[in-house]
Amino acid sequence: MSSQDVPHPSRSSAFGRRGFLGRSAGVAAGATLLGGLEAAPASATSHSDAGRPVRTRSGLVTGVPAALDGVTVYKGIPYAASTAGENRWRAPQPAPSWQGVRKADVWGAACPQPVTGIAADKVPPLSEDCLNLNIWTGAAGSGERRPVFLWIYGGRNSAMWASQPVYDGANLADKGVVVVTFNHRVGAFGNLAHPELSAESGHGASGNYGVMDTVAALQWIRRNIAAFGGDPDRVTIGGWSHGSSFVNILMISKLARGLYHRALLSAGVQYTKDPALGRVAGGYDTLATAEANGTAFAAYMEASTLADLRALTADEIVTRVYAPGAPAVGTDFGNVLDGYVLPTTYTGAMESGSEADVPVLTGNNKDENGASPTLSMTVAQFTAYAETTFGDEAADFLALYPAATDAEAAAQYNNYARDEERVSTFLWGTQFKDTAQNRSPVYNYWFTRVPPGQDTTNPIEPTAGAGAYHGAEKYYLFGNLYGTDRPWTAQDHEIADTFSSFVANFTATGNPNSHVAHGSRALPSWPALRTGKPLAMEIGDHVATLPAADSEAKYTFLKSYLKSQATAY
Repeated sequence: MSSQDVPHPSRSSAFGRRGFLGRSAGVAAGATLLGGLEAAPASATSHSDAGRPVRTRSGLVTGVPAALDGVTVYKGIPYAASTAGENRWRAPQPAPSWQGVRKADVWGAACPQPVTGIAADKVPPLSEDCLNLNIWTGAAGSGERRPVFLWIYGGRNSAMWASQPVYDGANLADKGVVVVTFNHRVGAFGNLAHPELSAESGHGASGNYGVMDTVAALQWIRRNIAAFGGDPDRVTIGGWSHGSSFVNILMISKLARGLYHRALLSAGVQYTKDPALGRVAGGYDTLATAEANGTAFAAYMEASTLADLRALTADEIVTRVYAPGAPAVGTDFGNVLDGYVLPTTYTGAMESGSEADVPVLTGNNKDENGASPTLSMTVAQFTAYAETTFGDEAADFLALYPAATDAEAAAQYNNYARDEERVSTFLWGTQFKDTAQNRSPVYNYWFTRVPPGQDTTNPIEPTAGAGAYHGAEKYYLFGNLYGTDRPWTAQDHEIADTFSSFVANFTATGNPNSHVAHGSRALPSWPALRTGKPLAMEIGDHVATLPAADSEAKYTFLKSYLKSQATAY
């Protein structure tokens, strides 16, 4: 989470480690839809392959030069039909075909969502005809078979579109990867569940339309990506926050089996008994809870039937859902434990062995999930948090994280939040290996680099001072520092080269260690997770292993606390 999601001492609620990204609560009120804006001009970089038509199942396309020479980007290719009208709140339908050559030179429309507070020149056209994707490749029409990386954006139901510069795939394409980003339905359009929608679905459930869109994008890749130089048998699904939750679901869902071969979860997974799973994007509602929210939504929208709901304009839905004073019940849209897209709980998938046995790369950032460089907390608040959270074990907790002053209280809360996040991710890895009995490796990271300055080119990024905030690693993971106006240093470029090479390697082989060219220096060795050795790979000012917690005693305490929880998600 970004720094503004960190609980403030003046609030009456207890301090929590995470806020819920992917939910509707907290989005700017009074939101309206904007559209019809001009697309950014294509790069002037010359590229001999950009004008060469590539054949897809729907028709021929041409691309435009990408940000780096030798790479072509294809923008806004439909992978499914419009979701308007009768297709609203239905599984994605087949993409339309076209005659002649389609110029894929303009970013496709984003799906309906609130955009209040975002500069108009940063907002793409918004439309329910939004299921489109973008491809960066240096191998279109070559007959090569390069690994494919499908990226799923994150966010909080606003600034959720694939054309943001922070998702530019040219650098990874330059390292030998075919990169695909795509738009999918979000908010009420992506997650509305309702008893009547469940009845008409054919599988007795509703919600999770954004995940279904992701499956449709994977199916499109399976059928078409070879024409762009991609290997349909080496596909990595990756995402951050909300997007990471989709990856987590698809590792359980039967709908995507065989369509991907590795998984990258940025702002990733938690131990399945971690209480934070009830509050983060990776959480879910039961189908009954989600359907009750959908029934309340219909009443709030004054709609008696599904036909009435589908007759509403997208603007009406967005404006009312995010209006000041909108009721919490009826406007809360998250992932759904529907028994179809998400067939079982995360714990159930581990215990039944139904978790996909694919290589995993996952991790979190230093200043998210409750930690923040600007956090303030009094000793009394810290003590109260310990007593509320740990009960009879509060004294042991306070002995491990002692605080005699308010400054120490804030620092120790940060230390605890960071330790617990690493421990939780590590314990998920032990479940993946020991409980699910998977043979594939897990590579877990801890990102610590603070991006310099402020980014005004991407609307989802926080203001300066947020530290190594939720999503800060995206720049470095993609290696696309050229897409922003931050005052990057030589060290930032080196970290970005390292992280993006790790990602390119993992996409190619399921192992982040050296495979692609990496300048004149070797990549640091990144060991796979070993269940008896609680470590993470720091990526930041240092690139080396570090303990899952700052001491063995802290690790033992936090492991015991997490394993003692009664609720298993």
